[in-house]
Amino acid sequence: MTSFSMRAVGYRRVSMREQVDGFSLDAQENNIRKLAAERGWDLIKIYTDAGISAKKDSRRPELARLMQDAEDGHFDVIIVDKIDRFYRHLNGLLNALDQLNSHNVTFISVQERLDFTTPWGKLTLTMLGMLAEIYIDNLRQETRKGKMQRARDGLWNGNISYGYCRGLCSRCTDPNGPGYCPDVGMPDKGNGKTMIEHPIDGNGVRMMFDFYLNGIKSDIGVAEKMNQMTFTLPDGTVRNYRQKGIHGRKGPGVFTKDFVRGVLTRILYTGKIAYYGRGRKRKIESLYPGKHPALISDETFNALMDLRKTMGTVSHMKRNTKQRLYPLTGIIFCAGCGWPMRGSTWRAKGFVYADSGRIELDNGHCDQKVIKAIPLEKQVVKLLYQASKAWEKSAKPDVINKHANDAQNELQRAQELYIRGEITKEILEREKERVENIINPLQENNFTATLTLSKKVQEAYANWTKLSTIEQKRLLRLAIEAIFVRENALVAIQPTFAFLPLFTTFFEGCSKSGPDGIRTRDLGLDRAAC
Repeated sequence: MTSFSMRAVGYRRVSMREQVDGFSLDAQENNIRKLAAERGWDLIKIYTDAGISAKKDSRRPELARLMQDAEDGHFDVIIVDKIDRFYRHLNGLLNALDQLNSHNVTFISVQERLDFTTPWGKLTLTMLGMLAEIYIDNLRQETRKGKMQRARDGLWNGNISYGYCRGLCSRCTDPNGPGYCPDVGMPDKGNGKTMIEHPIDGNGVRMMFDFYLNGIKSDIGVAEKMNQMTFTLPDGTVRNYRQKGIHGRKGPGVFTKDFVRGVLTRILYTGKIAYYGRGRKRKIESLYPGKHPALISDETFNALMDLRKTMGTVSHMKRNTKQRLYPLTGIIFCAGCGWPMRGSTWRAKGFVYADSGRIELDNGHCDQKVIKAIPLEKQVVKLLYQASKAWEKSAKPDVINKHANDAQNELQRAQELYIRGEITKEILEREKERVENIINPLQENNFTATLTLSKKVQEAYANWTKLSTIEQKRLLRLAIEAIFVRENALVAIQPTFAFLPLFTTFFEGCSKSGPDGIRTRDLGLDRAAC
């Protein structure tokens, strides 16, 4: 094959940071065209990946297309300006070159003037590839250090999050700035180094949390609601709320399910900066106070996260129809086969719990029937109520609280007498010891927490039909680890650690099905629930 007959292609690339810093794709193309002209090759195409890193596992669509075209025999030689434009990871580089060699495709670098088909070219290329990998590893470590230090300093990493801006109102370049924000052109509210609350989007964040916590319990439902919301600019122009997109990738647009999920799960809005670990599923490694203002309280954020966890993966909307959340799903099991039972809607019976083993595997070994959901749920909460009343009758919390309060008042009185010099220090110490002997057993036995849970159960039982299904589910999760049913009967229950003292009192004298599981047959509860 002679040089003048070779079909050449070029490959050029810049990362997002290099685009910002002014590295030129045009300069790479000029060098590629110049080398092709010097060699007398026919340059038929230039592949371009703009704004994409060359690190390991990065996805570069044009590089993938180039490798496929090489396999299909569309060209004979690839020209790059520098090796690190092609790959910065040694294994990836060598694997790519090996593939090209198997397809009889030559590789040329303009700056390094290397032809990997020669022995010396292969050796030099390996050395340069190693240096490129060392460089990117060092760059990654330095970037990680920089991000950690910014987090320690209370500063954000990456793009400005929705709800905030730089506060440079006089020269605003925010995507949700000119034509959208009423403060554009006004004196600066910030220095550009610290995030401030965006006058429109900050309110948008609070609305999303409010919508989710107060009725719209799905990300897509919140997105649809936000897309209906409007605000009025000082000149009377009415605008729709919108997300501001991602700088350099996409502009402002409508709210989506994924965008709402990202907002509702971001602890940044509580005024904190999170430093995330490595890996695909990154977790918060450290949390630091941020220099930006909080848009929501810690209590609001924690309540929403608790609500999302309680709801689990249950879909709240299906085919634009509101779905029922089943409070016992996740804690109810078939006592016959051990499979979990899940809430479902049956045309003939309405809301039911069905054995998932029979549904998914057509389990012929278990004849568990579906159980009507509402009667069973009422039966379970009634059982919790009876347990809490039995515990209060046995523990006599009103008497205990009065005794503890009287002891605390007597100690306070003794301290006042000691300050006035009417009693000695020895008498005061004896009084402290007496009060501690009263209070400490209550603390060790979590008496206050148990009493609080008991009152919560009794209040929920009294207002059960008025509670939302998510509130019902949250209460049942506080009290129950698992319940087991057979036919239409509740046959065993495993309480949570917090609720165990109440059940221990209630089920005194009953047989047990394990250290924490309690059979219910001796209480007459194993009758049909529906």
